[in-house]
Amino acid sequence: MEDKTHPQEERSDGRDVILDLNFVPQWARKPPGENHYAKKEYREPRRRDDRPRRDGPRPEGRRDDRSRRPQSDRRDGRRDERPERRREPREPIKELPVTVSFLPEQKRLASLVRQIHHTRRAFPLMDLANLLIHDSEGYLVKIEANKETPDFELFQCKKCKTVTSTEELMTQHIMSKHLTDVYDKEEIEAEPPAGNFPGVARCRKTGILLGPPNHHSYNAKVAEVHAARFSGMSLEDYKRNIEIVKDDELVEQWKEESRKQIVYKLKSDPEAEPVDQKRAEIDFAKKVPTLFERTHRAVVPAGISQSLEDRNITHAIKRVWGKESRFPLSMSFAMRAAFRHMHLYLFKAGKINFVTHIKPNPVNPEDTVSNIAEVLLFLKENPGSTRMHLLEVLHPGADPKSQEAKDALQPLGWLIERGHIIEFFNGTLSVPLGRRRR
Repeated sequence: MEDKTHPQEERSDGRDVILDLNFVPQWARKPPGENHYAKKEYREPRRRDDRPRRDGPRPEGRRDDRSRRPQSDRRDGRRDERPERRREPREPIKELPVTVSFLPEQKRLASLVRQIHHTRRAFPLMDLANLLIHDSEGYLVKIEANKETPDFELFQCKKCKTVTSTEELMTQHIMSKHLTDVYDKEEIEAEPPAGNFPGVARCRKTGILLGPPNHHSYNAKVAEVHAARFSGMSLEDYKRNIEIVKDDELVEQWKEESRKQIVYKLKSDPEAEPVDQKRAEIDFAKKVPTLFERTHRAVVPAGISQSLEDRNITHAIKRVWGKESRFPLSMSFAMRAAFRHMHLYLFKAGKINFVTHIKPNPVNPEDTVSNIAEVLLFLKENPGSTRMHLLEVLHPGADPKSQEAKDALQPLGWLIERGHIIEFFNGTLSVPLGRRRR
């Protein structure tokens, strides 16, 4: 059976987001869909000793004392100078003194409310919360510093709402993600480098020309290629993969490539002189403190929360989202308050909370006309009946498409609009129960 609790895509023309409210029974549901934070699972790299071992004896002919050939033991007699790729150890995840909860995204919530109004039916509150928590854009993440740690602060970017637990990470985020919000990048052609260059440095792994070691751009180019291609190894290890090639054609090739330069122009002042990346970063760094705020409470859009650069905050969100995706408690509490503010009504049927835009309004069948009293009395004795069941019992043999059937079911619309009968999300009908007198 198809799971219909998952939302459809937002319309491209900007109209309402269509959220399928035809829930299937609890027993027929599939497990929750995509884990929004699955890509943020942090595991220590497995060592060679951790590999599963093969049980039983080894096949004949295979040596038990296999050993690695020394790097210098090559058939051509040359020493293998390739360095082993080493990953910098990552700091362990820290448990932050924060509380994470979830709120409904306002546009998705407004769309839900409009559809509840349109259908005139009552929907399970927890299923509506499930609908939004599994929508990758259907919720907001609220991160609050615990009261027990008043000195702990969060840092939130004013431009994109990204959150970090340290000022250093926030500065890195703004420098890497928002430089182009202030500057336009342009590629220009300049004069080729002048000077005497007997050779040019080249990366053995990629073939990229890094420039002559005696040129001022050399160190910056090495750092750029290392950061972009080989961040998993140290800079010193990477430099061992650089060779100096004395070839006039390669020198001329590097000169031609160097003519293409990236410059940065201020968006606020297009007439200003363009600058190189280093100068742009120095000037932009002065503005960074004004682009974030310190706070004890941050609200982050779902899409941003799924790609945060702070591993500690991502870990805190992921852990709570795992629980919330199975039982959306904090989301349901937030939606309950929002629904009341939006003049919807909540009531309980059995142990389940429902929401509707029509206030349940019990009525005494004896105070109504005969055809309405007949419907009320039947549903009071047979709660959970459908329109067809009602028709079959009260008017047996009637064709559902006949005028007789339409006349028989006509009172239902009036009764539902006034809250004397509740129509649930799955088409079942019931009369509201009055409060018991003590």
